[in-house]
Formats: sequence, C-alpha cells, structure tokens
Amino acid sequence: MSGRDDDVGVMTASWVTPVAEEPPRLALAMDKEGRTYSLIRQYGEFTVNVVFEEHVGKLWLAGTLSGWRVKDKLRRVGVKAAPSKTVGVPRVAEAAAVIECRLWQALNVGETVLVLGDVLDAYALAGDAFNEKYGWVISKARIPLHLGGKAFTIPRGLLIAGKDRT
Repeated sequence: MSGRDDDVGVMTASWVTPVAEEPPRLALAMDKEGRTYSLIRQYGEFTVNVVFEEHVGKLWLAGTLSGWRVKDKLRRVGVKAAPSKTVGVPRVAEAAAVIECRLWQALNVGETVLVLGDVLDAYALAGDAFNEKYGWVISKARIPLHLGGKAFTIPRGLLIAGKDRT
C-alpha cells in the first residue's frame, strides 16, 4: 500500500522476499505501469501487509483491479487504510502483520520493476499467530500463497532444519 489521504493505492504482490539483513531490506516485483508503483515513486514509502486466508477474495480483487481505472479501489476491494507506526503512508487495517518500508531502489527488469525497500518497522498484529522465536504459528496464521491465476495455497506445517520430527 502507498499514498496519502484520498490518494491511496493497494495491490497484491506475489513476489516479496527479504534480500538483506544489514540494513534489513526486501524486494517485491510489480507492474511498472501500475498505480501503486506510481505512488511509491511519488511518496518514497510503502507498506507490505500480510493477511490470512479469510481475505483471499480481497487479495484476488486487489491484484486484478487497476487503480488507474477504479476510483476508490480500497472500498471496492473491501479494505480500509489505517495509520502506520513509522512511515507516512498507510497500512491495511485488516492486516495480520505489516512491514513498513522506505524506497531504496527500483530496478527495471522488463515489464515489471523490482522495488527494493529499506525496512523501517515490522510487526505482527495477529496476537497468538506469531511466535518471537520461530515466526508464524502455521496452525493459526493461515497465510495465502499465490500459485497462479485464482489459485492460492496455505502452509500446512513447520519444518525446522536439524530437528527430528518424530
């Protein structure tokens, strides 16, 4: 999500990944002609918002509706903006977790752009669905992962390298 006041954009990003620890930095791929990317360039900040499986329909809509063609995309998708803790751009009110970023670089990689952001703040809002040691509690944090088209999947369990699971 990016923007300010009545000029806010939201989109679904299938490709988001951490790329550095010092400083903490992430990358996400997006359409370089998209409305949200335009807002990220304008304001220099964005939020990555994690939602759970009950919002899969909203994820699909946010990824298929163009912010250039739909005037009030947030209302149409069915999400609300809420103030972020650190950056001036909003977060998704319904988010289970938020990563607040400042734009570091944007790399043109064809029809998409790879947006690199410095992580300024990251927090879970989902209560007992997050564990400080291991991260998400998979039985409670049912995070949709995009497979392609309208298909999503959900992680089913925790695997810890070097531990016997028996």
